[in-house]
Amino acid sequence: MLDKIKGIKKFFCKNNFVKTKLVIALILAILLAVIFEYKIYSKIEPFPSKNRIIFIAIALMVVFLHFIIKLNTMYEFLYKHRYKFACAFLLFVMIGKYSGSSITNYNIYIQPEIDTGRYHTLLGIARQARSDEWASSTDYILSQGVGEDKFSYYQDSLRGTKTDMFTLVNSPVLDILMIGKPFQIGFLLFGNSMGLSFYWYVRLVAMLLGAFELCMVVTNKNKKISLLGAVMITFSAAVQWWYCLDCLIWSQIILVLVNLFFATDKKWVKYVSALGILVGLLSYLFILYPPWQIAFAYFMIAMLVWIILKNWKTYKINVHDVVVILVTIVCFGILVFRWLTMSADAISATMNTAYPGARTEFGGFCSILYQYVYNIFMAFDECINACEYSSMLSFYPIPMLVGAIYLIRNRKKEHAIFILPMLVVSIFLGLWCWLGFPEWLAKITLMSMSTANRASLALGTMNIYILIYVLGNIKPNDKWMKWWIGLILGIVSVSFVMYKATTELALQIPEKDYITTAKIVISSCVFIPMFILIFNLNKKKCQIAFMYLAIFTAFASGLCVNPIIRTTDIIYEKPAAKKMQEIREQDPDAIWISENCAFAVSNYMVANGLRTLNSTSVYPNLEFYEKLLGDKAKEQEYDFNRYAHHVVFLTDEETEITLQQADYLVWSLNYKDLEKIGVDYILSNRDINELGYMEFNEIYHEDNVYIYKLAK
Repeated sequence: MLDKIKGIKKFFCKNNFVKTKLVIALILAILLAVIFEYKIYSKIEPFPSKNRIIFIAIALMVVFLHFIIKLNTMYEFLYKHRYKFACAFLLFVMIGKYSGSSITNYNIYIQPEIDTGRYHTLLGIARQARSDEWASSTDYILSQGVGEDKFSYYQDSLRGTKTDMFTLVNSPVLDILMIGKPFQIGFLLFGNSMGLSFYWYVRLVAMLLGAFELCMVVTNKNKKISLLGAVMITFSAAVQWWYCLDCLIWSQIILVLVNLFFATDKKWVKYVSALGILVGLLSYLFILYPPWQIAFAYFMIAMLVWIILKNWKTYKINVHDVVVILVTIVCFGILVFRWLTMSADAISATMNTAYPGARTEFGGFCSILYQYVYNIFMAFDECINACEYSSMLSFYPIPMLVGAIYLIRNRKKEHAIFILPMLVVSIFLGLWCWLGFPEWLAKITLMSMSTANRASLALGTMNIYILIYVLGNIKPNDKWMKWWIGLILGIVSVSFVMYKATTELALQIPEKDYITTAKIVISSCVFIPMFILIFNLNKKKCQIAFMYLAIFTAFASGLCVNPIIRTTDIIYEKPAAKKMQEIREQDPDAIWISENCAFAVSNYMVANGLRTLNSTSVYPNLEFYEKLLGDKAKEQEYDFNRYAHHVVFLTDEETEITLQQADYLVWSLNYKDLEKIGVDYILSNRDINELGYMEFNEIYHEDNVYIYKLAK
């Protein structure tokens, strides 16, 4: 009997009978996934999916592995082969054509009665709030892969006229400049569906690995704390709601490669690092969104100061390195010159506008510095424009206080060269977010091109790195504070943060009942222990407890934000979409408008390669407005000089364009002006012949999608 008990215990011990337990776990995972699909998920989603069964089975296997293999063994193996696993993951999602886009929202707007499982998410919720993604940028990107002139630098689908697709539109083009947009190369190589999969998940991989490698540098290769930092950054609500903060991705990669360049003696490593830095700098520049670029540039400056000082004694400058650096700078200059030459008109059109080109910010009144305490709910109880209320899981301002205490109590140069630059820049950004700057200072520091809410994400990132530094470098014998002082500071800090977060969010979110007593209690229960643990992080057990709680909180904040979908069928396989493509092939130069439709529909038409006049104006088409409105166009210059969405309604009254809300223009278009602006086709969700203005030639009607051809 004792032998049997010992045998059973031996079987359940980790690392024993691994192959047998893996087979059992695999069978159990598949069985549970099938049961979940047909008994539970079928109540939510009417279309069963083999792909969903695969995802659930894989997730269960990951959980089971934690009980089969010792954690140190498993994670050490994962660490050694992390880049192989990353490549395998990307290959898997590309073959399956999976992505995290919310384009399945189009099933609401385009023939919702014509429905199959291809038009639904596999897991998660398609986010309406992510309209900048699913109803704008993804459509522009996909439009480059259709039609006769694929991946051209200039295209006439968007705005219905010649448009620079590389710079402001941020789409893939067939040009040497794509070295600065490596995440989009998949579209050129594999087509739209696989390209979207690569584009979506390579950014997630780059964020996770980039954060991990930089945390490894910051913590002197403390793997566990580096993993914590990577998860906190990658799955912060701001990263996942804005997906994926390319400024942060590339800033981390650049910093890792700069440190590697200084730290290595191997020439081939220096060449690879220099090439990576070149790609990173171009990619950072091509984002062309100053509100984030400026703020994250300050983060990079603080880190670069530390990296240079850290390597100052051991690094010896030599002719070889100088040549490599000069060649990198020259290549960067040549490519930037080509970019400026190719995109001069688009850049000039934007910079010389009343808005956003002439916009000047003064900072202050930031409303999201503390919202990380409520971001844990937003993936499950979405509020209006959740993107704007998402923040980094930074525990701001506690890491700044902890960093200062650690530096004061342990006056070592190695700590000072990291903490001081990070604190100086954090205070600088904090003042910008809290109080703002006078105009002269805002312009000198270039912060006039950023906003408080956007800059707060860079500030939050810096707080995470300060916290990770202290966690990774503090020693048991280092001077710290008494545990009871940490307890008091933790309670006081969390009370302050909860108060600020609650009052600010209650003022910002229109839904008055969004902040409930239950949310306040739950959030307090989650964050009170973590704040207390932060102030007692000199104890190993406190570090481990904080790590588990912080990883759980990060996953709660960001893991479920974006859905998982398969293919781009929602764009190209609807009957209306196929009709659009058929007409485009027969009449590729035709001009289209959408009428009485949501602005997203006009961009859906762009994704299908149609020249659409009222698609989103990524930069202004002033000639068109002057043609349509005459002298009145000059009076409304501010309205038109913006990243504007357009909706059109036909009328028999005088044509007017009004700014209904920020970035949202409504056309009351006189039907007689259709010929003036050269419209050939109209797509509407109503029978416009019933308006009685004139007889339109209906060429398609199915499930509330009407297409009309205008006689010339």
